[in-house]
Amino acid sequence: MKKSMGLIVFSLLGLSQLAIAYEYPLQFKPNAGYRGLVVAGYGFQGDNVVGNCSYYTVSGGGAGKGGGGRAPAKVYAQTCTWDSHGNLLSMTPGAPKIPAALYIKGSLVVYAVNANGDFTGTDMHLPSRGFVSSAGSRYTWLTPNQNAVLHQFVYTLTATLKSDGDVPVNIFSVAVRALNGVATLKKSDCEGGINVGDKCSVTLTYDPTQLIGNNGLATDTLRIDLSSDAGEPHGFVQNFTIIVPGKGDRSGPRRMEML
Repeated sequence: MKKSMGLIVFSLLGLSQLAIAYEYPLQFKPNAGYRGLVVAGYGFQGDNVVGNCSYYTVSGGGAGKGGGGRAPAKVYAQTCTWDSHGNLLSMTPGAPKIPAALYIKGSLVVYAVNANGDFTGTDMHLPSRGFVSSAGSRYTWLTPNQNAVLHQFVYTLTATLKSDGDVPVNIFSVAVRALNGVATLKKSDCEGGINVGDKCSVTLTYDPTQLIGNNGLATDTLRIDLSSDAGEPHGFVQNFTIIVPGKGDRSGPRRMEML
């Protein structure tokens, strides 16, 4: 019996050689319980961004029984540097002085532009606000990753990719894994340089046949990760709900083609 399920498609969209800068968030993770977070790009050192990554924390306590009031805030005044794709490189004590803005456009406040035409500042639409806009390779998963319902068969899945950066993307490796079931990479032509506009595909098998259910259902997560030169890499995550038959209802695993 042959069944099919919606294709999982990933895509790296190829762009023309004309540089169309992409806005990368300045990555920064403060300590738990942070307040007053400021992440902003203020200038450049070569291709790297220099800016603010400051916040404060307040410990518990209070004026109740035995309490002495709230403890003083602990301030983390810091200067950070990031690469041209927003990846954190270093962090040093002491917050930098806020420079005068070069210009303000909509939600963007731009503080600096370098010789490559990259620019940095803050964007009110970003959670942490700091950003750098620069050219480079990039990819986006196109397929919606809503939860899918499967039966306990072996599935063959083919994923197709495109790039959506400014230049061709170089993919160094592809890895597939499942949290509870078994995911196995069968073949892939998504390694090496992927020219602008070209497509590539990943084929894998996903086997949930050994999962044990609770009230007739089991859950699992399938993940595909790429190692590449893209500025903002991220894995594709697909959640599954698997229908687990009761004793005597299972006729054995079946191969399901993903067309």
